[in-house]
Amino acid sequence: MALAKHGSAEETCDVAGCDKPAERSFNIKQVAKTSLSLKSSDLRQVHLCKDHYKEFKKQTKTDRELDSYY
Repeated sequence: MALAKHGSAEETCDVAGCDKPAERSFNIKQVAKTSLSLKSSDLRQVHLCKDHYKEFKKQTKTDRELDSYY
């Protein structure tokens, strides 16, 4: 049985000026609501490093709290 190789390629952060390895990936619609500037705007999934993931969480905190109630 062949194994899928999801995530086997080392992804880098998609934020402009950052070349750190990616920790998480998100839909472009979620990241577009923040002030993070991306390398390319034609992506479907955006990969974020640990530092930019923390920034993403800070900027979307209230949205995520509201989503948890509804």
